[in-house]
Parts: sequence; structure tokens; C-alpha cells
Amino acid sequence: MMNFAIAVHSYDGAVVIELVGEFDLDAAPTFGTMIAGQLERGERRFIVDLDKLTYIDSRGIYALIEMLRAVRGADGDACLVMANPRIARVMTIAGIERALPFAADRAGALAGLRTAVSGAIA
Repeated sequence: MMNFAIAVHSYDGAVVIELVGEFDLDAAPTFGTMIAGQLERGERRFIVDLDKLTYIDSRGIYALIEMLRAVRGADGDACLVMANPRIARVMTIAGIERALPFAADRAGALAGLRTAVSGAIA
């Protein structure tokens, strides 16, 4: 049984994607499909909140990198919220802070989103 959920809502002109539970090999395709759907609807500014994750593996990390590439390839931007110390530690050990922009809260993530994006590649 999959222990993963995604909550999507708006926050000051951005789409907040809140990941809850275990973000792993089984959950990554659900996340990818959801991102593709948001891009098809024209959304371009994303905040991915990892605060309620209890676990992330290499496939979950890779899904976040794929998400950033897809969003930037569509002239958008994304920023992670990493306030959960356990998840932040895993991401730091994996060196993700060099590849994915992040902030400690949603307001910081919103401020970190680029307002004018033109052809950026992750």
C-alpha cells in the first residue's frame, strides 16, 4: 500500500505542491504525471513543499530534478521548501542544494522564483 499523497493549491500566483509521506520509486510517476498536467494547464511557477515527507529515496530525488527540467523547459521555475530536518539532511548529503533551489518556507520559496524566465535549462 502506497503511503504518499499530493496536495495542490495556489499561493500568491504560484502552484504549491505539498508532498506527504514516502516519496519513492512507487510515488515518483504520480508526481511526474501531476506536474505534466499542471504544465499543460499553463502553470509555470511552482513551490514544492517537502515539509510533510517522511522519506525520500534516490528515485524521489531524481523526480524532483526531472520536474525542474520540465518546468524550466516550459519557461517556468520551481523552488523547494525544505524545513523538515530529516529530508533536508538527505538532500544535503545527496548534494541536491546545488541542483535545486530551495528555501526554509513558502514565502522564501516564492521570493526565490524567477519572475521572467526565458529558455533556462536546469
